[in-house]
Amino acid sequence: MLRIEIIFQKLQELTLKNSEGVTTSELATLLNYSRANVSHELNQLIKQGKVVKDKGKPVKYSIAKSSMKTENKPNFKFGEFKNFIESSTSLHTLIEQAKAAIFYPPHGMNILITGETGVGKSLFAELIYNYAKSVNKISPDAPFIHFNCADYASNPQLLLTQLFGCKKGAYSGAIDDREGLVEKAHTGLLFLDEVHRLPPEGQEIFFTFIDKGLFRRLGDTVERTAQVRIIAATTEDPNSALLRTFTRRFPMNLTIPPLRARTFEERFNLIQNFFNTESAQLKEKIVVSSNALRALLGYNCPNNIGQLEADIRFICAAAYAKHISYSNSEYIYINSALLPNHISEALLIETQHRQTWNKIIGINRKNIIFQGENNKILYENNKSNDIYDIVNRKIAELKTQGRENFELEEEIEQEIQDYFYTYIYNNTKKYDKNKLKNIISTKVLRLTEALIEQAENSLQCSFNNRIYYSLANHIEQTLKRINSNQKISHPQLNKIRTNYPNQFNAALDCLTMIEHIMDTTLPIDEAAYLAMFFIYGTNNPILPSNNVQIVVIAHGDKTATSITKTAHDLLNIEYALAFDVPLDELPQKILEKIINHIQLTKNKSDMLLLVDMGSLKNFGEEIEAKCNIKTKTIQLVSTLHVIEAIQNAMNGYCLEEVYENVLQIHMLNQAPLVSAPQEESLVNKKLAILIINVPNKSTNITIDLLNNVLSYRQNILDIIALSLSHEDDKLFKEIEEIQQSHTIVAIVSPFNFNTSISQFDLTSLIYPDNIKKLQQLIDIETIYSLIEKTLSNILSNIEPRDLLTDIKHFNENITRKFNIRVSNNTLIGLVMHIACMLEQIINGEQSKVKFIDKQNYIRKYRNEYSIIKDELVVFEEKYKIIIPEDEICYILKFFNHL
Repeated sequence: MLRIEIIFQKLQELTLKNSEGVTTSELATLLNYSRANVSHELNQLIKQGKVVKDKGKPVKYSIAKSSMKTENKPNFKFGEFKNFIESSTSLHTLIEQAKAAIFYPPHGMNILITGETGVGKSLFAELIYNYAKSVNKISPDAPFIHFNCADYASNPQLLLTQLFGCKKGAYSGAIDDREGLVEKAHTGLLFLDEVHRLPPEGQEIFFTFIDKGLFRRLGDTVERTAQVRIIAATTEDPNSALLRTFTRRFPMNLTIPPLRARTFEERFNLIQNFFNTESAQLKEKIVVSSNALRALLGYNCPNNIGQLEADIRFICAAAYAKHISYSNSEYIYINSALLPNHISEALLIETQHRQTWNKIIGINRKNIIFQGENNKILYENNKSNDIYDIVNRKIAELKTQGRENFELEEEIEQEIQDYFYTYIYNNTKKYDKNKLKNIISTKVLRLTEALIEQAENSLQCSFNNRIYYSLANHIEQTLKRINSNQKISHPQLNKIRTNYPNQFNAALDCLTMIEHIMDTTLPIDEAAYLAMFFIYGTNNPILPSNNVQIVVIAHGDKTATSITKTAHDLLNIEYALAFDVPLDELPQKILEKIINHIQLTKNKSDMLLLVDMGSLKNFGEEIEAKCNIKTKTIQLVSTLHVIEAIQNAMNGYCLEEVYENVLQIHMLNQAPLVSAPQEESLVNKKLAILIINVPNKSTNITIDLLNNVLSYRQNILDIIALSLSHEDDKLFKEIEEIQQSHTIVAIVSPFNFNTSISQFDLTSLIYPDNIKKLQQLIDIETIYSLIEKTLSNILSNIEPRDLLTDIKHFNENITRKFNIRVSNNTLIGLVMHIACMLEQIINGEQSKVKFIDKQNYIRKYRNEYSIIKDELVVFEEKYKIIIPEDEICYILKFFNHL
């Protein structure tokens, strides 16, 4: 149940007992929530019209009279839809579409569900209905009418009577007026199963009702109205089995995949549900051998979920008969010998599915116990202390408990950390790379080794052993962000680039390596994250001052200390504070210790509290009140949270940024890992190199040559071949079309064209200098393309692409006049600085740049200063601003350092 629902339910109970209402503080104390969270949810309930507040002091809240009847009992159905979402990952998109249809104004959107027999269309329709009630899109007592059109397909008249009702005497046997299902479904939901069996005349009548909400009973002339949400289902192709005028009335078409297209995890959840249902009905524990369960996971089930359920019921019936006839056991036992042949033969393909089965069931499971209580299961294990078994056992245990994904990841992380702490830290004090393969993919571990070697060679230094785990873990999390299309941004990008240019340059090289090996594209912001690993990866890192303080608080004698020590060992640095809360000690005493520590500290800073559970989550409010500092609190602390928090704090992030970034640990684990097109998410317009030649084999040779000698991102740059013909207009038209979707970096051709685009002769590319020039053009244009996404996260008053065009012209003019080349690092800094400077000035803010000894600097570089000032006029005229002298000097310094 959501927090807002819990607060509403508790307020309802208290309102019934006390008509005068209750205060925010009283509610917060009773529910053990923070006062701020309760206040926020109460305001939301007031906006929804469910709660009212009086005008006295202190302010008291009570349930609105209009809500007392409809909200007087908890809604248990919401949990069903939530559990269905979590256990049906392959249906995530369909579920989101169904939600959208429910919320579509004003009365929702009609839904057509298609799929093979037995895939669960009826179940899905019921879950949609329950969800609509849970989010108050229909009333709690709204009807759900299920009608199978196939039952009356042979008698169209009777079928229409069932749907729309009839008037007395409308046909033989109509002895009185009869209400139809449409009327009975008023304000609710009508589910038409096997809708393709609805005759054409019935479809025509029905879509008129869908359009206007009007209908007539059979034999009646009186028009009636009804407000009904409609879900239809069919096993047929709707385009061939239904009238087009009918299908157009169902804009939301959901196709449920067959069981063979679902994941093993989803199939396991279904099997678990069915066995627990049988256990509850038989009132006996059902124990299933791991081999029998493997067979059920892998056998061919052509009639989908319906057949799977029927097969399990048959197996349970056979096992129950054996149990009551021959067995003295306290439970019903099912092994592979009891399975029908069409199921047990699945064990013959064990080698094909062994890895997946082991992941779900575990390699050391003996039996699985279904006991019908809250859909939980138990495991009977063979004894083993192997880390693989430990992790697999924990995963299965947590999944069957219906735990949230982020909770599962955190507990597995803790299990692994405990293992390593016991068997590794106490002995070698080093992380065993072979063991890390259980946490991080082998490909990422190998990539991490290559990155460390590359950075050590580039920076001429040696990193400590602890960087290996933290960097590998960071790369794994970064790839998850990219694959789930989540934003990666680093607000301190320019600061890191400026303060640590060597590490940032090394990070840019590593960024290219990651993209090449993992076949992906990363934003430039990620280079800032990598640079921080190189900055703090040495044995003597320099900590910035006045950073956010990280405090870990957890129940148990050494829980917080152990988690914090593990994080410190991995990062080879001591940063966070740990406070253990023994179970026999009052939490208030620990709070007093924390407050005393803060008050004795000279340089007070904002604080992020990482706590495990219970009343510890309320510490932040008292610390803020007594110590006059800002705090944020995150529950369910794990080693991963502490590592992320320390790294962000050391990067110089403010409290809000550290909090949001650590919170991403939760969000990432909940997010579906669906890849998004990288060129759409990272760049808005691709780059292109044009090869223009007469049609012959040399064009392909040229393309192969460029692919071999150039380094570029294939999802950012295309090499496009065009044929030169006698029709110049046709060629130029093709180039214009390409420019609509691409920025042309260069043209490679034996012919000269009248254009400002850089050109290379075919034969000139055999010389390394020309290849180097072309590579430099690609690098510069790639940076402009990638940095556009970064600027879109920063700028609010300037269009990034338009600004980048101006900055590009500015940079080209300056480098030409100064006869210099700008490095990638300098280019990134220049673009970031000019963009942020213009945004500040446009917003009416004063420039933060105070250039020391400005007048002497201007005199020393008078000519260069004048050139910069003149070129900046284009920005001043365009945005109606004046750029200060300090800023002009600072920009000139970018070029004077080259």
